[in-house]
Amino acid sequence: MSATGPSHRTSSFTRAALAAALIAVLATIPDAQAADTSQDMMPASYGSLMKMKPKSVMHMMDPDKKGYVTKSDYMKFHEQMFEKMDKNHDDKLTEEEFIGAGRTHAGP
Repeated sequence: MSATGPSHRTSSFTRAALAAALIAVLATIPDAQAADTSQDMMPASYGSLMKMKPKSVMHMMDPDKKGYVTKSDYMKFHEQMFEKMDKNHDDKLTEEEFIGAGRTHAGP
């Protein structure tokens, strides 16, 4: 049988079908890297958060890249911020934890 015979065409079709199926499956997997990036980029203090560009903060609150932030997204982000800032895990933020380690507040 020649290289262009029925067996070769079936093999090419099978490879193309498998490739298409793999692409379809990969397209349905959530973008885990986007979620990890938002956690890695989350500021360590409120002071650091306030120095960021608003659009960057919004993108961190919208890990699914919907183009908007729901109340749930907003609240979840701030709960995660609190957990990250609460270094001793006592469910309270001291001035140092809130502003950032090594920083002091110059105002009243």
